[in-house]
Amino acid sequence: MRAGVKQIIAGVVVFGIGAICVPFVIVLTLVRDSVDLLEFEVPGAAIAFVDTPGRYYLWHDYKTVYDGRTYHNPIELPDGLMIEITKQGGIPLDFVSDPHASFSAMGRARQSIGYVELSKTGQVKIDVTGGAESRIFSFSPFSFGRFVGLIVKGFVFSVIAAISSLGLIIWGIVKLANAPLESAKIKF
Repeated sequence: MRAGVKQIIAGVVVFGIGAICVPFVIVLTLVRDSVDLLEFEVPGAAIAFVDTPGRYYLWHDYKTVYDGRTYHNPIELPDGLMIEITKQGGIPLDFVSDPHASFSAMGRARQSIGYVELSKTGQVKIDVTGGAESRIFSFSPFSFGRFVGLIVKGFVFSVIAAISSLGLIIWGIVKLANAPLESAKIKF
């Protein structure tokens, strides 16, 4: 193999890692985080087991697939919907209305309804009554800072990979250009 070709190949590989693998890892992390999501049909109730204190959001999954059924509800919640979130012992938690966050991916979409601050781990019961049409709600931890941090880290790593790959490719081209040409050997 001629001098410099290995560096060019390495540059292309590093570029591929930065351009394909980093976004793939970010998407996998976001999908893994959605595993922490508790989905349930409302009107109805669900019990969540909280293993880390923090802010937990209640979401309206207005476009989703749940239990083999596709849901395409209006984003607005119906009048008369009552939401009660309690911790162990039936003690009500302060539910803060916060419909400003939204998320959509892979044909699914959700809008935040509000959140509760949980200072201790344990069991939480979510009870939703009222509203005539069946809908899907979900309950999950949400950390906007973690989401943004993941995106920023991925972007920084992609930029570093792009600069490194460009450096390797340039180095390979320079080595290739400065390499002496091999003369053709002729056998008699």
